[in-house]
Amino acid sequence: MLLCLSAVSSLQAQQTTADKPAPRAETTTPEVHFPLFNGITVGVDLWGLGSSLLGGDFMSTEVAVDVNLKNRLFPIVEIGYGSTDTWNDNGTHYESSAPYFRLGLNYNILFKKSFKNYLFIGARYGFSSFKYDVNALSVNDPIWNEEVPNPNQSDPIWGGSVSYHHNGMKASMHWMELYFGLRAHIWKELYMGWSVRMKYRMSSSADPYGDPWYVPGYGKYLSNTMGVTYTITYLLPFK
Repeated sequence: MLLCLSAVSSLQAQQTTADKPAPRAETTTPEVHFPLFNGITVGVDLWGLGSSLLGGDFMSTEVAVDVNLKNRLFPIVEIGYGSTDTWNDNGTHYESSAPYFRLGLNYNILFKKSFKNYLFIGARYGFSSFKYDVNALSVNDPIWNEEVPNPNQSDPIWGGSVSYHHNGMKASMHWMELYFGLRAHIWKELYMGWSVRMKYRMSSSADPYGDPWYVPGYGKYLSNTMGVTYTITYLLPFK
């Protein structure tokens, strides 16, 4: 009798153990650790060249070099050249060309990811010192057969038509940019990306004879403006 009771108790214990769910194995995603230095990239902006070829008023090209630190911080230097040579509807010719540079820092929002795509926010400081020419197109007098000032150019104080020919005027500007952009891996060490920049004028100086219309690296001479870049970037083959 005792043997029968012992056998029944043992069987019930085995059934109770079998009914309990097995403990779940804990799964943890290993944290990705990046070294301090993760390479240097060199990029070329194609937006300014493409805009000029499609009939835009401005032409610009620039080269950007950045350093990948911890896959999170990207100090960057941008050096470029901007120019314009255009007429307005009133017959005024404006021409300017000069280099510019920017210095800044990008922050990779996806720094914890191990894939080769980046989403950036950042800031820039920009500066350009340049010269510009402004000339009003003269008009031929059909009666006296001589050139007269352009009637579209009027003196806002004294009235009347005035001639305007000033070459080699000098100006400079300091500005700040807020940056948002992405960089996507294409093939091997090649990347492509775009960015949007909000630009804010910090300080500027203009020639006494007139303000500039275009600032290399900044755009139109406004209190603030927006810019776009489209870049092809190459990761240098050393780390």
